[in-house]
Amino acid sequence: MKKTPIYIAAAVGIVAIAYTGASWWAGKQAEVTLEKQHKLIADLPYFVVKSRSYQRGLFTSHERTTIGLNGTLLQPYVEMLKMAGEEVPNLQVTYTQTIHHGPLPRLLQGDFTPLKADVVTDIEFSAESQKWLTKVFGDQKPLQIENRIRFNDDGVFTVKIPSFTYEETLAKVKSEWKGFDSSIAYGGDFNRIDIKAVAPGLRFEAGPKGTFEIKNLNFETHNERGAAGIMLGTGKLTLDSAALKLTEGDKPLDIKLEGINYLVETKADGDFINSTGDIGLKSIVLNDKAYGPAKLSVAANHLHAPTLYVLKEAVAKIEREVTDPKEQARKMFDVFRKQGLPLLKNDPSLAIKELSVKLPEGEVSVHANLALKGFQDSDLDTPIKLLERLQAHADLTLPKQVIETYVLWQARGMIATDTESGEHPDTSDLDNLARNLMESQIHKLLDHNLIREQGDMLSTSAEWNAGQLSVNGQGVPLPWQVPPPGAMPEAAPANPGKKK
Repeated sequence: MKKTPIYIAAAVGIVAIAYTGASWWAGKQAEVTLEKQHKLIADLPYFVVKSRSYQRGLFTSHERTTIGLNGTLLQPYVEMLKMAGEEVPNLQVTYTQTIHHGPLPRLLQGDFTPLKADVVTDIEFSAESQKWLTKVFGDQKPLQIENRIRFNDDGVFTVKIPSFTYEETLAKVKSEWKGFDSSIAYGGDFNRIDIKAVAPGLRFEAGPKGTFEIKNLNFETHNERGAAGIMLGTGKLTLDSAALKLTEGDKPLDIKLEGINYLVETKADGDFINSTGDIGLKSIVLNDKAYGPAKLSVAANHLHAPTLYVLKEAVAKIEREVTDPKEQARKMFDVFRKQGLPLLKNDPSLAIKELSVKLPEGEVSVHANLALKGFQDSDLDTPIKLLERLQAHADLTLPKQVIETYVLWQARGMIATDTESGEHPDTSDLDNLARNLMESQIHKLLDHNLIREQGDMLSTSAEWNAGQLSVNGQGVPLPWQVPPPGAMPEAAPANPGKKK
């Protein structure tokens, strides 16, 4: 029995030594992982790493990094500020990371999850910014970032912005922010990224000037690296509502959107990428006038994945290294001509699968597709030949009342205001003239079969194939296809089989 305390002490000592060794090893491995993650940021074209230091300890390490926005991307903005005589801001940020080593880095918080490291990031704000943030957030950290790295290098970033209510009584300004919570789960090689983000709401009141409000913003993506290194998967965004009300000025504005949703999906088919995007809106109310629902569905198919990856890398390099916008455009065009042609050679296609908008006057509907078939390298030097490779089709249907509303709106905008009385002159005569002109143009288009009329709806279909345009099944010659005045028509080819 007397030896029991000795055994316990020995066991505790062995565990302590083992844990210390494990922590040292985990810290060394965590440094390698964080170096890899840092390189991913440094390789992005948007940032420039100004400085980075790393101090590794036994149980805890520290990293301090300063990054700035890429000057080549900001050059047009910087030049505008200089021309306006404004001071160019120092657009860089410094952050420190406290790395708690595994194997149980969150043990003191009562969390026994084994991890290689638990990394807490703190952003260093300027003194002026920090003073304002303290007024808004109080003692809360305005931006809370944590990175939990597992032993297989998979991990989860969490980013949180706490809620707050801020009010300036004299200025009659009030802000209510309900917080932001997100997580980014990633694979160790960043070949898998899943994002979930939620922002319950924001309301901003500017006294008698107006208000702005959004409710329930949700964002979610699931992506894995696939064909030729392209990220494939889905992304979804939903927003319950957004409202803006401006009460000052000559033209008050009251707009509210409800039921906003966005979905994008990218899939691989062998060496090709197919991508679709859908945007929906339940309703929009503009100054008490209701519109909607509305939907836009687009697709890009048969895109050559290896070429897309090459172009993405080349464009990122140009954005990092080239400052002048004209030189950027020239280099990007050169890259496309030298390395991007397989994208055109493999018969890509684009489509507006559906565009529909419900208006008070009726529904506007559009369907269209565009495909490139049989492209050759030399076609870039012959625009007419390139046009002949295109195949396109489009259908449009809309209410006649929509056209009338637009024409009247345009006509009324051309009337000058009476500067002495401040009153608009009578518009009834102008409205009648605009309607008559519109009806005249519609009848001409109907007579030439360029549009169709079905009750109160107008529609048309256009097709482009082998360099020929047809509208509602009727050929329409283009300017270069019409012989100049006085030109002799081509002689009919001789019939070699006919003897005189």
